[in-house]
Amino acid sequence: MDGKRGSPLFMYRHLIGGRFLISPCRLDVMTPGDMDEALKLHDRVTHGLSPEIFVPTGPDDLERLVGGEGISVGVWSGGKLICMRAVMTDARWVNETLEKMGVPAGEAGRAVYTDHCIVDKEFRGNNVQFLTHYAIEHRVGGRCGAFFTTVSPKNAFSLSNVLGCGFAVIGMKELYGGYMRYIMRKQLDRVMPIWTHGHLVIPVSDVKRQKEAIAEGMAGYKMIRKNRGHMMLYAPMAEHPPRGYWKNMADGK
Repeated sequence: MDGKRGSPLFMYRHLIGGRFLISPCRLDVMTPGDMDEALKLHDRVTHGLSPEIFVPTGPDDLERLVGGEGISVGVWSGGKLICMRAVMTDARWVNETLEKMGVPAGEAGRAVYTDHCIVDKEFRGNNVQFLTHYAIEHRVGGRCGAFFTTVSPKNAFSLSNVLGCGFAVIGMKELYGGYMRYIMRKQLDRVMPIWTHGHLVIPVSDVKRQKEAIAEGMAGYKMIRKNRGHMMLYAPMAEHPPRGYWKNMADGK
């Protein structure tokens, strides 16, 4: 990447011995010419990760994501790519992906799919996941109806980041050869409120109860940690409040 491209950022860089310093970085849309750096970052970040946690994007799909079938933004420190977020935008590719996830065809219209967001370990903790999501949302939000993505229930860090970007859990399914994933969506049109008073608190490990809640029209909107582990908060997602909602609030129930 040309050091003169992109928008300037200044982020913490963590070094050995507990040291850190402020490092000048730049954020910009990636091009096919950045493919080598994309591959290097993927190798550094995903080496040794279990597919239960994260499945790396293959070289062929990476080429599509930095080409005309997606949009990818990267953050560079000097000439080194230290963060990449990639979103599928090609309608056929998105629809094929969402079909595998079990998303109804009617919900896939005008959707995009976040394939991955990865960050070099030296630059974690800078909230760069949020910066890159909104950088892409700024570019495509006006012409798409929803963002979709998948996250492993065992990847608490990524799950917290995705929820923090405004996504909600709308499904759970085994994908990528049999590994459980949350199906997550951020709706930009036809938005319905989530009625959080009286929410359910369900352990992330309890797949059965979570699927039951989703089948009842609930969405997972927040993750908390208790002594027993991570919990997902579920509440009804509907245009109108559930029966008795306001009365229960008044009664303090």
